[in-house]
Amino acid sequence: MAVVLIRLKLALMRHSFTGMRVLGLVLALLGAALTWYLAVSSPGPRVRSDLLPLVFAVWAAAWALGPTVANGAGTLRSQYFALLPMDRRRTGALLLVTAFVDLGPALTLVASAALVWHGASLSAGAALVAVPAALLLWVSLISLSRLVFRALGAAMHSRLGMEIASVQWGLFLALIFFGWMAVQPALAATLELRDRGLGEGPTGALLAALPTSWPVHAVDAAGAGAWGSALGWLAATALTSLVLASVTAVLLAPRVTARGVRRRGRPPGARPLSRPARAVLPGTPLGAVVGKELRQWWRDPWRGLEVRASLWAGLFIGLLAWSSDTFSFFAPFAGVICAFIMVLATANMYGHDGTALWLTAVGQGPGTARADVRGRQIAIALLSAPGALALSVLFIVLTGEHWAWPYVLTGLAAVFGAGSGLSLLFSVVALSPGVDPQLRVDANDSGDNQVQVWLSLLSLPVLASPAVLAAVFLGLAGAPWAAVPVGVANGLLGALWLGRIAHRRLDGRLPETFTRIRYGKAVALQAVPEAGSLLDRLERTAISGNEETRPQGS
Repeated sequence: MAVVLIRLKLALMRHSFTGMRVLGLVLALLGAALTWYLAVSSPGPRVRSDLLPLVFAVWAAAWALGPTVANGAGTLRSQYFALLPMDRRRTGALLLVTAFVDLGPALTLVASAALVWHGASLSAGAALVAVPAALLLWVSLISLSRLVFRALGAAMHSRLGMEIASVQWGLFLALIFFGWMAVQPALAATLELRDRGLGEGPTGALLAALPTSWPVHAVDAAGAGAWGSALGWLAATALTSLVLASVTAVLLAPRVTARGVRRRGRPPGARPLSRPARAVLPGTPLGAVVGKELRQWWRDPWRGLEVRASLWAGLFIGLLAWSSDTFSFFAPFAGVICAFIMVLATANMYGHDGTALWLTAVGQGPGTARADVRGRQIAIALLSAPGALALSVLFIVLTGEHWAWPYVLTGLAAVFGAGSGLSLLFSVVALSPGVDPQLRVDANDSGDNQVQVWLSLLSLPVLASPAVLAAVFLGLAGAPWAAVPVGVANGLLGALWLGRIAHRRLDGRLPETFTRIRYGKAVALQAVPEAGSLLDRLERTAISGNEETRPQGS
């Protein structure tokens, strides 16, 4: 059965080679090359004994974070086998076996083999111990990857789990946006480590205690002739690998649940809108959409992940900038960066809805699409603007950079306004269907939106450029506060104009939009003209470019 599943995985991989997979393979290849470079070029076994625990800890972190970031649910999802007459735990173990069959794990095995080189430099006995130690390390890394990914998916059904996933995503986004400031110091530190190792200190002691360092301890002990200690470290590594693999196999086992069947009472953690909120919202279609969206963004873990990850990313970016002597002036703009990330995160709102969009399609009437689009814009502003403003206030006060007030307010108004229109436009035109909400299991089941993200990264600075230019020139002229009304006007016009394009497009193609969610890209491409308008071409690009994360045939 394992051979059958492996052949099935390889067949699927041949027909689903995406850009994220290519990026992951390139990074894995560079990581394997760097591992061997450090192992071969280090001046001696002592330095190598310092470097390998650090390198293997980085590999573990990469495998723990990478699949979640890169839509790494795996080629074979456990849901595919939920209704088959197979023992579920055995199926989970078989799915774990297939996780080792890929180019990424193969490159990881190549990197782990650097431990054998280290052992061979010590003695023949150490090289003999290094072979099973490297294999056990490899099993631990791949098992850890699947374990973290599935554990986050399972935790998404709780508030605490969603917050943990949000912190992880926020940290990753912060490193993407602001990690460039650590590139040069990291390169310098790598060259220094190659020559001298970690030396004595808390960093080396911490790394030595990690399970990823135990295989190195086993090899070092064997090289020193301490066979009892070597076998002890090897046994501890084997036990860790066994525990990780066993727990992962249980989490990978397919499940059939009654989720979505019981409807009595409120969902866990759900709260109705307060009386003041119900009193403020008008009794109109627009008010109904705002109320619905506020509830969904608060209750749905996959939507909440987007909002909270943006806020955490803004906080981490502000802290990174504040801790840097060179870039501390950038900290007051953490709220603006948070607003920017929020636009990227909300550029697939209708993909979050799943087939629930059917309710809007069958009830479509005059003004339905307009109320739906405008209501979503208002709800996003109500949810995210206070947090971004609070971050701005926090870091302006902490840094004492009060000169930044007019620039920050100008940026917030322009980015939130133009960004709300842009995110709705991409949500309609470049919609990317994911797993339907009641069937979601993993942390990134809500749909791949890489096309929307790249287009937003290019479009939003252009849309906010009037406010940016006004802030620069009026600031140089000594009147920075005069740029704030320009930012407000920029944001308001962007929200109205792009929102109008979005609701007109949705009004004319609501059935086709639902078809894309329900039946996937193969059917959706048939409903888009090949040589149509700019929006038609954008829609075809998004359908073809985004990875289809919804299970086939569902």
